[in-house]
Amino acid sequence: MTPLVAIGLLLVAADGPAVDVRVTLDPPVVPFHRQARYTIVVESPEDVEVQLPNMVDQFGGLEVADVRRDTQSLRRGRRRIAETYVLDPVFVGDYAIQPASVTWGEGESITVPSPGLRVRDLTEEEHEAATRFETIAGPITPPSVLVERWPLWVALGGGLLIAAGAVAYVFRFRKREAQAPPPLPQWDVAYRRLQELDQRRLPQAGEFGLYYVELSGILRHYIEDRFQLHAPEQTTPEFLSAASGSGALSEQHQRILADFLKHCDRVKFAQYVPNEQEMEKSFAIVLQFVDQTVPRPEPALQEAAA
Repeated sequence: MTPLVAIGLLLVAADGPAVDVRVTLDPPVVPFHRQARYTIVVESPEDVEVQLPNMVDQFGGLEVADVRRDTQSLRRGRRRIAETYVLDPVFVGDYAIQPASVTWGEGESITVPSPGLRVRDLTEEEHEAATRFETIAGPITPPSVLVERWPLWVALGGGLLIAAGAVAYVFRFRKREAQAPPPLPQWDVAYRRLQELDQRRLPQAGEFGLYYVELSGILRHYIEDRFQLHAPEQTTPEFLSAASGSGALSEQHQRILADFLKHCDRVKFAQYVPNEQEMEKSFAIVLQFVDQTVPRPEPALQEAAA
C-alpha cells in the first residue's frame, strides 16, 4: 500500500519488436521494520528472449529478503515478466537504487532509472504499539534445593539473556507483526503519501518528471487498494479499459482519470515540460479524486448517530 513509484520507457525499433520496461517501488517510504518491493516489469513479444538484470547487489546496502518472478501471457502474442525483489531495510536513511538494464535480441537494451527508497524511524504511535507489554505473572520463589544448584541458575540466566537478545533483534530489525498497529484505510494512506510528496516541493525544484511519476503512482496504488483494480502495472489504455468495464468508477471519474493519466504520460514519455501551475493542478485533481471516493456513511447510520 506503497505506493508506489513507477517509471516507464517504451522502445520500438524500426525493424524489431516493441519492448516496454517499467520499474516500481512499493512503497517509496517505509519504517525500518517494514519491507518494500522493487519490481521490474517487461512487456514484449513472446518469441523475444528477454534478459533481466541481477539487482541483488544494486540496492545501496539494502538487504534482499526474497526474489520472485511471474510470467503472464497477454493478448496479441505478447507476455509480461515481473521480477520482484523484497527489500528488508535495517537502518534509517535514504537509499539510492541503481538503474535497471534490460536486454533482448541481438544486443538491444533499455536502461530505466530506479526510484530511491526512504527508510524512516518509528512514529510515536508505532513505538508505543511495539513497546506496550503487560505483566502476565509475578516472580516465582524457587525451592531451596534449586537455589543451592547455582550452576543451573547461571546457565538459565545466560539462556534468558540470549533469548532476550534474540527478541530485541527480531523487533529492531523488523517483525513484531502482532504488535503492529492495524493498517490505515486506503484513503488515509493516500492522504499521507500526498502530504509527503507535497513536503518535498518537487515542482519548485524543477523535478517535474519525478513529481509526475510519484503522483501518478500514488493515484494508481490508491485505486488498486480502494476498488480492487490492478492499476500499478498496467499501461494507461489497459487501466482505463479495466476501469470502464469494472463498474467501480463513475463516468465522471473515468473521464477525470483519463485526462490526468494521459497528461502524466505526456510528461513521462513525450518529453512534455509542464509549468508549476499545471503541476499544482494535477496534485489538486488527485487529492479531489481521493476526497470524492472516500466511503460515506449510509443515511440510516447518520440518522442513528444524530
